[in-house]
Parts: sequence; structure tokens; C-alpha cells
Amino acid sequence: MKKTGFGLFILAFAVLAGGQQALAQQPASQPQQPPASLQQGTQDQLPPPPPQAVVSKTNLVEKVDAPSYVDVNCAGFITNQQVPEGTYVTSGWDTPYETRFSEGRYVYLTGSGFQEGQQYSIIRKLRDPNRWEAFKGQHSAVAEVGQPYAEVGHVTIVQGGVRGNTAIGLITFACDGIVPHDLAIPYVERVVSKYKDPGPFDPFAPVNGKTTGRIILAKDWDLLAGKGRIVYLNIGADKGVKVGDYFHTTRFYTDIAKDPADSLSFKASQVEDTQALPNIPLSKINDLPRRSLGNLMILSVSPKSSTGIITFSLEDIKVGDGVEMFEPPPPPPPPAAVSTVPTITCTPNPATVKRGESSTITCDASSPDNHPLTFSYSTSAGRLTPRDNTAVLDTSDVQPGPVGVTGTVTDDRNQTASSTANVDVEAPPAAPTPTSQTVNFKRNSAYVDNKAKAILDGVALQLQQQADATAVVIGHSDAGERKTLAALRATNVKNYLAGKGIDPKRIETRTSTSPGSTAEVWILPAGTTVPAEAAPAEPTPAAATPAPAPTKKRSRKKPATTPPPQ
Repeated sequence: MKKTGFGLFILAFAVLAGGQQALAQQPASQPQQPPASLQQGTQDQLPPPPPQAVVSKTNLVEKVDAPSYVDVNCAGFITNQQVPEGTYVTSGWDTPYETRFSEGRYVYLTGSGFQEGQQYSIIRKLRDPNRWEAFKGQHSAVAEVGQPYAEVGHVTIVQGGVRGNTAIGLITFACDGIVPHDLAIPYVERVVSKYKDPGPFDPFAPVNGKTTGRIILAKDWDLLAGKGRIVYLNIGADKGVKVGDYFHTTRFYTDIAKDPADSLSFKASQVEDTQALPNIPLSKINDLPRRSLGNLMILSVSPKSSTGIITFSLEDIKVGDGVEMFEPPPPPPPPAAVSTVPTITCTPNPATVKRGESSTITCDASSPDNHPLTFSYSTSAGRLTPRDNTAVLDTSDVQPGPVGVTGTVTDDRNQTASSTANVDVEAPPAAPTPTSQTVNFKRNSAYVDNKAKAILDGVALQLQQQADATAVVIGHSDAGERKTLAALRATNVKNYLAGKGIDPKRIETRTSTSPGSTAEVWILPAGTTVPAEAAPAEPTPAAATPAPAPTKKRSRKKPATTPPPQ
């Protein structure tokens, strides 16, 4: 008996496993295009409905401070304006087996004025299922600002879907399951406001004197709300409220004392049994500071009401808490854009040159994101010899004045940068020219007297200062003087200069046929010669040794005495 039961169990298990495998091998249904009957108006057989939307395995949703498309289009609203109720959802594809229709399903609308491609917002007129008020007077506060509505989705009339007073619509967006008798109104695109940083939160922010109101309702009839939840205020466009405005949620301790449940805590003793002083009077709560519990941002505005989303909360926010408008601080300036353009700086060395000299231009360049760089150069004058990040400027053909050398760097994205280095070109120093001094002699004399010595002392000093200069002494003899006197005068001048420390090798002596009782002393800087305008001169033969200059004999004759005046 036991063996038979075990065999039947094995057989049943095999059959069950085979059935599951066959189901797993069936192809998944693919989304279908609108049926031909909807496109052409014929009565073709309708295809299977689109597959159900995949539902997440968890309800956890990470909320961010900025409102999303879903937040804005699924928030709902309260309005005191008349909402037309002549167009509504009648049923759907799988009626009566399906009563809640999701995104991608077909629904049937009843009404008038339908057009293919027209979009509708599906809204739901609400009633409060709660008989208990979140705060005293809540029901009348809601009624005063209008009728609550939920926003549940968007529907588009498909091609060929207008059938008189009935239209076939495809649900393109769903906040919740759409049900029969949900209202259809023309779709109006909602503005999704940009999030503003509200700045540091002050839980004891003082009253700022701006618009105040109250939270009179929360989405889904919740009594408590936190970050990301939708609430409705009793102030709207009539109080200047606009989409994107920010409010603090506030609570006074006196509001807690008015709550039937929370007020019980105030009645309890707050002192220790051993404390001699009594309880603090309940009237003191009027002096306690107002608390700020969170921030909310306005998503939509009606004439007397507005819809907001809580963007921050310190604790649970209650229906009945107050609100006060505030202006978030201006956002900080955006960070400066990071430039990818290369940079370059060019410097000359030296910055000042004489004409004919050269200057080296060095350019330091870099790429912010390390792209390869190439260099090029141009100049306003002169010739350049470039090499990598340097260029040599030749000023041989440059007139005196500033010369600009521009270095340009280019990366592989054709982004360029330039820098100009200025080189000051100065005129070259004047070419050295020979100078001369003339030493005078007495007739028929080669004696270097004191006047001649004074002149030659200056010549010797000049030759000492110009170590690369040489001297040429040209001796002259006048008519009637012996011819050898010219050479002797030149020799005596040379000997005097040699006696002053001038190397005799630097001094050349010559004679001239030009008449005169003089000797010309020419100082020749390096690279110069005796100018052509000087008197023709002939070198003194080295072998010739001029006779010493005659000396003047002193007379032994006594000078005549002059008789004393009478």
C-alpha cells in the first residue's frame, strides 16, 4: 500500500512539471498596434488587449527634492470652478471582468466633440470617506475653497476611434487605476518647476510677514504627511500664490492644545513628586516660539487653493498645520567653465640688442587637458630661425626700434593661443675714427718742449685707455730746414711716449714732404687707418738713425747792465 501511494505521488509530480515546462515555452504576447477597425472604421475582429504593465516588486521609491513629471501630473487639486461632467469613462476592453484600467489599455469614453488624436486628462471627483475631522472645521474649510479632484491619468483618442457619442481611447499615462465614471477633460500640459535650494533650514524661523495659510487636506485623505507627499492649501491665486513658490510648514503650541487627543498631554503633571513648585500654567504656551517643521513647493494653483509637494520635513506634518511663504536665497553663481584652450607666454633674451645682434625668443605653452601642441612664429621685422619652443631673431637688416615676435601654439583640436615678445633694436655704436694732435717745434729744432710735453701727456693717457689703439707720428720739416729734421722730430715724440709707458711697438713713425715745423700724432683705434685727408707720409726707414737734436749753447757773455733810471 505504501509503495503504491509513493508511485502515484511520483507520477503526479512528473505531470505537473511537464505542464509548467509547456507553459514556460509558450511565446510571450507582443504589444499590438491599434486594430484595423480603429484605423479604417470597419468591423474587423479586435486583437487581444495589450499586456498589463509590469509592476515593480517593491513599493520603495527614492524621492528627490525636485518634483517629477509624476508628482506634477498625479497631484490632484481643489477648485471652486465648475468642472464639466459630460465626458467620462464608461468602460474598457475587458468590461465587465476588468473594472480598473491601467496604462496601455483601451477605455471607452462617453461625451461629445471627440477628435482623433485628442488628449484628455482623466480626473476623479472625490468625497471624504472620513467622518472625523483632522482639525476642527476641516470639512467647512475644504468646502469653502472648492471641490477636491484626483488626477488619475491621460487618454488619447486612437485613429478611427470616434463612434458618435463614444470614443475609444488608449491610456498613455496612469497615476492609478482608471475606473468607470472618472471624468475626462481636455489635457493641459503642466509646468514642472525647477527646484530651488531653500538654503539652511531654521526650525525657529521668525514670522516674515509674507502670505500665510493652512494645510486643509492631504492626498489620499492622509492625516500625516512627510517628504514627497502631496498636500492642499486654503490659499491660491487670490492670495498671489504661483507655481514654484515655496512655503514653510509651521506649528504653534497653541494648535497642539486645541487638538482633542494631543491636548491630553498638557493636562498631565509635568513636575516631579518631590518638586515643591506647581505646574506651569497652560496659558504660558502662548509665549512659546513657533516651530517650522518642513518646506513645500507649489505644483499647481486654483483660484482659492493650491497644491504643494513637501520637499523637506523634520517630522510628520499634520493636516491643519500652518504655512508661510518664503523666498529661497538666490542660487550661487555657476562655476566658471573650465577652458581647454592652450596657454602660451613668450619672453625675449635679451630684450634689447644692437642692430646686427640676435635675441632668443622662448615660448612656454601648456594644454589644460594635456593635448599635443605645435608652435609657429611670425615677426614684424628681421629673420627668424624657429626650433621647437624657441626662435632666434636676426636683426642684421632691422632698422632701430621695437620688433614684435609672435609665438602661436595650436593643439590637435585646432584651438590656438598667441603671445608677443617685444625686442628693442638699438642703432650700433658709431664706428671709431682716428684722432690727431699736432706738436709744434721751434725752427731748426727737434726738442720736445713743455708745451709739446703737455700735448703728448694727453696722447699717452689716451693710448693707455685704448689698449688696442696704435699711434702714427708723422714728422715734418719746413722749407730751409734740413730734411732729416722731420724724422728726428717723429723719433723724439715716439721716445717721449715710450718714456710714458707706451709700448714702442704700438707707435709708428713717418715723415711727410709737407712743409712745417710740426709732428702729427694720429691715434688709430683698432681697425682704422690714417685718413686719406692727412698729409702724405712715408715710413721712416728703420735703419736710419737720426742725429740727436742740436742743443742750444748757453752764452757766457754777461748781460748788459741797464743803468739805473735818472
